[in-house]
Amino acid sequence: MFNPNNYLIDIKGKKYLQVAHRLVWFREEHPDWCIETELVERGDGWAIFKAYVKDNEGKLLATGTKVETKAGFPDFLEKAETGAIGRALAIAGYGTQFAPEFDEGERLADAPLTINTKEEAEK
Repeated sequence: MFNPNNYLIDIKGKKYLQVAHRLVWFREEHPDWCIETELVERGDGWAIFKAYVKDNEGKLLATGTKVETKAGFPDFLEKAETGAIGRALAIAGYGTQFAPEFDEGERLADAPLTINTKEEAEK
């Protein structure tokens, strides 16, 4: 049985599970599920890919997108596709806790909720 803890690497003091290992984990648990990718848009020196994780009946379970630039990686097309796959797998639960792209830090993607009283919480 795949144990992700055996494959963690340290990046800037945080544990990270590489996409290759997320794929092995995914394939071991669900050999009949699939990952599809598509090139969403490509410009001069940049690309956006989207990845879809589907079950054996074709039900969409997760998606992920990633943009990469030639300035960041000479092989930006492959990096964008791999990044989209990694994000989709993390959203599907494969390495979520080891995916630094979900660490929002001070830049929260959603708005914090403040509840002051029991009555407000029930509204």
